[in-house]
Amino acid sequence: MLLIAVSIVMIILGAFALVVDLIDISNPEQGLRIISSITVSAVCVIAGFFGVFSKSKKRILIMGILLLLATTIDVVVGVGFFGMGLFHLTLFIFPILYLLGWHISDRK
Repeated sequence: MLLIAVSIVMIILGAFALVVDLIDISNPEQGLRIISSITVSAVCVIAGFFGVFSKSKKRILIMGILLLLATTIDVVVGVGFFGMGLFHLTLFIFPILYLLGWHISDRK
C-alpha cells in the first residue's frame, strides 16, 4: 500500500515538476541544471507508473535504483549550481520511500 501511495504522489509531483522545468528550459544560465531536473522528473513519473501498475517486484526495484541514481546525480549538479542546502537532502525522500514500499510490498 505504501508503494502505491508513494507512486501516485510521485506521478503527480513529477508531472508538475516536468511542466515547470519545460517552461524554464529557455533559461540559458541553468542549462545543465534544467536538463538534470527534467531527467529526474521523467524518471519519477515513470517509476511512479511502474509502482502502480507493474506486477514484477524486480522491475520495481530496478526503477527504484534508477530513481535513486538519477536523484543523486541531480543533487550533485544542484549543489554545483546553488551550493549545499537542506532542500537537496529532501530530494532523497521519495526514492527512500519508494524503495521502502518495494521492500514491504507483497508482489511477486
